[in-house]
Amino acid sequence: MNPVQVILADDHALFRQGLARLLSAESDITITAQASTGREVLDRLRAKRVDVVLMDITMPDVDGIKATRSIVERYPSVKVLILSGREDRDALFSAIEAGAKGYVLKDADPEELAQAIRVVAEGGSFVSASVTPKLLEGVREMGYDPVFSERQRFSLSGREADILDQLITSKSPAQIGRELYISTKTVQNHIANIYRKLDVSTRTEAIARAEALGLIPHDRVLEEDV
Repeated sequence: MNPVQVILADDHALFRQGLARLLSAESDITITAQASTGREVLDRLRAKRVDVVLMDITMPDVDGIKATRSIVERYPSVKVLILSGREDRDALFSAIEAGAKGYVLKDADPEELAQAIRVVAEGGSFVSASVTPKLLEGVREMGYDPVFSERQRFSLSGREADILDQLITSKSPAQIGRELYISTKTVQNHIANIYRKLDVSTRTEAIARAEALGLIPHDRVLEEDV
């Protein structure tokens, strides 16, 4: 298997060079280039084949979060692994939201860092054990909406979700359109998309499947049947 090609991005030269020496001892990891700013990372990516960018968050010019967003948009095959001294939840969630595949602290053991690089290079995710409680705490505080989750799984747009809620009523497409301030034709197009995504062909089938999947509350269907 070919070695994982890595760019190191950190504005502290001594730390970066020391890290490069440590990682170079791994036979399956190759340090392809180094960068001291986010902009330099993007410049390096234009010239080299890279598997993983090991990215600090706090850098001059373009910070690590902004650079991560740009990498995800421009180079979707490149994985970003954040290597940061920050343990706060804001930094962790900002990195995840930007598209980073992993988050490792700078005081991690070299073995942990090398393993994190391998994991994200293979398409997985990695978060240092010491910041995992912050990740779980943040997820709990955000809450979990199973209806929203299911709608996302079936790729229903926000407007399709609105119309799906209206399908359990006896309203016609024209009435739904007036309710939502869109044309009847637009409603019909959305209904056709909903049917396709749910793999049904009638309103009754759509309601039954949506209820079974938890896309619409059971008590809402009962109320409309009364």
